[in-house]
Amino acid sequence: MRKLVALTAGSLFLAAVHSTAMAGGHVAKIQSYVDSQIRGWVASEELHRAIYQQNLNHRGLSAADIDNLDQRWRAERRVGGGDLVSSKMNNQLASFLRGIKAASNGVITEIFVMDNKGLNVGQTNGTGDYMQGDEAKWKKTFSVGSHAVFIDDVEEEDGINISQTSLTVARSNGYSLGAVTIGINVDALK
Repeated sequence: MRKLVALTAGSLFLAAVHSTAMAGGHVAKIQSYVDSQIRGWVASEELHRAIYQQNLNHRGLSAADIDNLDQRWRAERRVGGGDLVSSKMNNQLASFLRGIKAASNGVITEIFVMDNKGLNVGQTNGTGDYMQGDEAKWKKTFSVGSHAVFIDDVEEEDGINISQTSLTVARSNGYSLGAVTIGINVDALK
């Protein structure tokens, strides 16, 4: 019995070490995928136009307005949806992003786009909150500059090793519009 327990514990340890080692080498693979597959659609007019329009629409929002929107989003998510959530999950940008996700053949698990305040513009999957501007995905991209990329640690979600990878969305002249976060299935990368 002790041999079986030791063997099982050893197997679990080796599996954890293998998973961690695989996850640790994810940055170079993801950077290559960003350069070859993601940068093109991040520069698309569809994406830029949607963010720019929301930036215009939200230019007068106060911190209290943003907090109210975030609270409304969370309340709508708890009850399965509402006007605010639907406006970001079912707009033209969300449809564009769903096409990108589908074309990735399982590499991309989610995409969400944020404006210059860190507020959701469009997304493929629902986020827990509306305001992303207080999180690393926005702070380490939009707040840093037009060429910023932030590749987060790998976390297991539903048996899939995922790294949230974020980029600043900027015009060709370097003017930063917002940011995008892409969930990358690390195990699906070649």
